[in-house]
Amino acid sequence: MRFFANTRFSFFRLLAAIFTLMSISASASELSGLDSTLSGVADVLEKIIFFAFEVKGNALPIVLVVLGATAVFLTIYFKFLNIRGLGLAFRTVRGKYTPDDAPGQITHFQALSAALSATVGLGNIAGVAVAVGIGGPGATFWMILMGLCGMTTKFVECTLGVKYRKFDKSGNTHGGAMYYLRDGLGSIGLGGLGKVLAVFFAVMCIGGAIGAGNMFQVNQAASQFSDTFGVFKGDDSIYFGLILAVVVGLVIIGGIKSIARVTSFLVPFMCGVYLLAALTIILSNAGLISSAITQIIEGAFSPVAIGGGFIGVLIQGIKRAAFSNEAGIGSAPIAHSAVKTKKPASEGLVALLEPFTDTVVVCTMTALVLVITGTWKVDAVVKDGIVEMYKTPGIALPAEVHVEKGDELRILSKEFVRSGTSKVRYGEVYREGEDSLWIPMKSVDEVAGVQKTSRAFQQQFSWFPQVLSIAVLLFAFSTMISWSYYGEQAVNYLFGIDNRIAEIIYKIVFCVFVVIGSVAAMDNVVRVSDAMLFAMVIPNMIGMYLLLPVVKRELKDFQKHAAEIDAELKK
Repeated sequence: MRFFANTRFSFFRLLAAIFTLMSISASASELSGLDSTLSGVADVLEKIIFFAFEVKGNALPIVLVVLGATAVFLTIYFKFLNIRGLGLAFRTVRGKYTPDDAPGQITHFQALSAALSATVGLGNIAGVAVAVGIGGPGATFWMILMGLCGMTTKFVECTLGVKYRKFDKSGNTHGGAMYYLRDGLGSIGLGGLGKVLAVFFAVMCIGGAIGAGNMFQVNQAASQFSDTFGVFKGDDSIYFGLILAVVVGLVIIGGIKSIARVTSFLVPFMCGVYLLAALTIILSNAGLISSAITQIIEGAFSPVAIGGGFIGVLIQGIKRAAFSNEAGIGSAPIAHSAVKTKKPASEGLVALLEPFTDTVVVCTMTALVLVITGTWKVDAVVKDGIVEMYKTPGIALPAEVHVEKGDELRILSKEFVRSGTSKVRYGEVYREGEDSLWIPMKSVDEVAGVQKTSRAFQQQFSWFPQVLSIAVLLFAFSTMISWSYYGEQAVNYLFGIDNRIAEIIYKIVFCVFVVIGSVAAMDNVVRVSDAMLFAMVIPNMIGMYLLLPVVKRELKDFQKHAAEIDAELKK
């Protein structure tokens, strides 16, 4: 056991385990077999976690209703703290109210950076493009509104995370929803319920960390990197995974202090480069800004039918805000719990800045670029010379209309049609003021997610796809190291905060899945992990509602503390 406690020995064991995976991971078909076996599991979990009712032809998942309604309720309950508390939050993150000897491991700024690194990423680049592409510019309005309300949700859960955190024998912090569910509910006579909810949350957190926080990230980064630079293609993507696994291992072996040091540099740098490029495009098209804002506001309340109408646009906005900032999921309190402070609400206020930065600033800038450039309407680009279009999919009845190579198309829906022994996929092409027509999808290159955002930036900067590929890689990397810590804390809760063996095994497994995620199509694995990620909402919401009086007391205590320091400094 002492060997495992030795960091250097553990790290070399970690590297050895990763390199032995080369032979295991080389066969993508074998790994895809694993993926296919989980199809049934994914279907069941999605039906439970993403159970939805239909509203005017749109599926509205209950979990999104809970997240959205809670964000609005908490904003009203705390009298719009998300707005009136911003000044105090900015002063707190600078360390004005926290002594240097406060218990904890990292500063307010480092805790904010670590939490932001888990949320600022592909959701801001690809997710926004999905929302605007499906729901139209109006989805941006609801995304911003839910981001603003989600700030209060983050305040509540992160205050509780610090309030009920624990310290191990080495002085390391351990916190998150697991602890405030067990100890917080225990303090109000609901200890049995709290323990069950805490274990459920921890198990779901590990699954979410490995899938959504790891495999999805590396898979998207590998795809974008290989497409842009022409390297690590096909089976060679295993080397991309191996390199990234080693780099991730180098960081996570050092724990939260190491992660915080990396993210406190990486997050401001990444956001700065990305926002600078976005701002350049927006300002260089200053004459189109008012038109873009008009489209966003009008689209929010008078959306076009092809976006699913009002309900469809609203759902897209809420969904992307939830995926983007993770407010209410219960993941962020794990990172914020490591902060140096004696006042739990101080970090809760700092956490207000997370959805503000992530959704209100970064996502809004992305959406403005997409709307100004018009690429939000581009779902496919014709790759063949001249392609005939059809009135009905699968029926060779030309519409006497054709498209040419390079033409940009908006695809409303897709449909498979059997042709002999195979199936041919057709896309329904939107034509303003005219009936839609159909085109064989094999004749076009699809533009979705990060590709849509890349195309928007490329209009201004021909070299931007290369920069975006690096940004996607860095965003994915920062998300992975932060989520590795979230999963680690869940493991610590389940197996004991001083169980170094369990911790090292988890880190090895996490790096193993970095390699696996880079070489195989893991659609169902990611579907399972996404369901597990949003399953964390259920216990977290129960704990938050039951412990609201605790949060209110902590807020009053910190506000009094801050007022006393401000008054002292004025003397």
